[in-house]
Amino acid sequence: MEVRLIVGTAGHVDHGKSALVAALTGRAMDRLAEERRRGITIDLNFAPLDLDGVLAGVVDVPGHEDFVRTMVAGAAGFDLALLVVAADEGIMPQTEEHLAILEQLGVPAGIPVVTKSDLVDAEWLELVLAELAERVSGSPVAFDAPLAVSVVTGAGLGALRARLAARARAVRPRPAEDVFRLPVDRTFSVPGVGTVVTGTAWSGTVGVGDAVRLLPGGAEGRIRSIESHGQALDRSRPGARTALGIAGLERAAVRRGHVVVTPDPPWTAAESLDVALGLLPSARPLVVRARVRLHHGTSEVMARVWVRGPIEPGRAGLARLRLEAPVVARGGDRFVLRSFSPVSTIGGGTVLDPDPPGGRAAWPDGLADSDPAARLGALVSRRPFGALTAALPLLLGGSPAAAVAAARTVRYLQQIGEHWIHRQALTDLAERAATTLDGFHRLQPTEPGMPLATLRQVLRAPDWLADAALGELAQDGRLRILQSVARRADFEPRVAAGEAEIERYVDILRRAGLTPPSLAELERETGRRDVAAILRVAAARRQVEAVERDRFYDADALRRFAEAVRELGAIGDIHVAALRDRLGLSRKFLIPLLEWADAQGITVRAGDVRRLALPRS
Repeated sequence: MEVRLIVGTAGHVDHGKSALVAALTGRAMDRLAEERRRGITIDLNFAPLDLDGVLAGVVDVPGHEDFVRTMVAGAAGFDLALLVVAADEGIMPQTEEHLAILEQLGVPAGIPVVTKSDLVDAEWLELVLAELAERVSGSPVAFDAPLAVSVVTGAGLGALRARLAARARAVRPRPAEDVFRLPVDRTFSVPGVGTVVTGTAWSGTVGVGDAVRLLPGGAEGRIRSIESHGQALDRSRPGARTALGIAGLERAAVRRGHVVVTPDPPWTAAESLDVALGLLPSARPLVVRARVRLHHGTSEVMARVWVRGPIEPGRAGLARLRLEAPVVARGGDRFVLRSFSPVSTIGGGTVLDPDPPGGRAAWPDGLADSDPAARLGALVSRRPFGALTAALPLLLGGSPAAAVAAARTVRYLQQIGEHWIHRQALTDLAERAATTLDGFHRLQPTEPGMPLATLRQVLRAPDWLADAALGELAQDGRLRILQSVARRADFEPRVAAGEAEIERYVDILRRAGLTPPSLAELERETGRRDVAAILRVAAARRQVEAVERDRFYDADALRRFAEAVRELGAIGDIHVAALRDRLGLSRKFLIPLLEWADAQGITVRAGDVRRLALPRS
């Protein structure tokens, strides 16, 4: 039976939440001896609820003010909340705080339940129901009309089950094609299985045998077993209570607040979050560097708030949360903020950027936009080097297909391989490359161009982005790349002595044939100290070529050498001695020339001989 709905309790301590769940499910909730001794819920408890053939998972949370952090950890996965108020006490402080938490977490729907109806008369019960109805009427949580129940007499339980069944039948299943994430709320060991973690699968699915990672920390393991409310599964279901048996994962390495993900996409445990947050009317104004408690998923971490403008009680604004411990978040996630001391719920909000760029990152207007495409465009554009396609669903908070579809509708985004980047960032980098080349040509007029490796280093951009920018310039006819050297298309290397001096040295090498002088010999012979620069200009024109670092050859002489090699190779193996006899060259010249032939793909070496290289298909 597939779990269609996660139902959770909320409300003041001793208002009958656990008794209500036990009456609905037939299972006692307080499993810990300490809970039974004290008569209150301390930790999260779980049970399946059969609603006329449709299964719901029920999460019972503690109501005591000392365990609000545990309540938030459980409430983070609710589809529907039962806001429980005892008829004999009415709305109490933890009722208000739990309601605020449900609202900040964005729990979509709820049913207000007045318990212990058997302890009061009808008139008082009507007053409590009316008060509760008025209190939740303005809530962003879509609450039903309040319902009175008694676990002692059974009054109202049938009506409550009917409402829950209707909700369960109407809920739309979460998409299975989303990325997988499960915040851990419990962990234990089972003989024969090993480490088991439980939680509500927030999104996506995972199968037996799949590799998983535990974040923060990065511990890895493989899924050995999957259960949902006692039912063994081959593959998990999104939105369901799930127990994962993980091989290779030490029990001591796991705690509440960890998140189980798959290695792909590239989930990160971030140390800061950019958020839209709102304060409750009862909160104090937030100031820069205020220390707060961030509740996200099943984790609680301390954080400093860097607001972008004053946020007054009852108002909202943008802020960066600098975390004291890393958190695994996703765009669109909801969170709760509580004050550092005294501890109370002060507000919450939505994650806008789950791993924001450091420094003084831009805050584009679309960052908090309700339109996914506008929001994704802003997220990519604030990153100097764009974002990987695989990271888009993490930034946006949607399935991979939906994230890519959104990116394709943003006119100023451009896809480059596995990356997306703002078009203007690519244009700006191309202009920087052009300006850099102009400066290089002014300072080094005799050089044929700037080495590509040096140009990429100057641009301080990833190779994929630098190459895309250079490709833009080449496509526009503004740049040429030859033999790992870049130059402006209209640039011609020149020497101070002019064309005549270039031709002079080309002629020296032409006459020398296959036994040219070295650069040092040419400098001694001619008295110039810029021979290397002159010959590099000639090499850029393909008149000469550097076979060795300090020795250039005439291009026609190299062609003759290649012809002689091919003629010998057509007969059989090419022996150094036979080639030496034919050309009259010493090993001083012959060996570098043969290595040049290897590099040119003319020959291949096989021990002490060479053979002609096979033609490339």
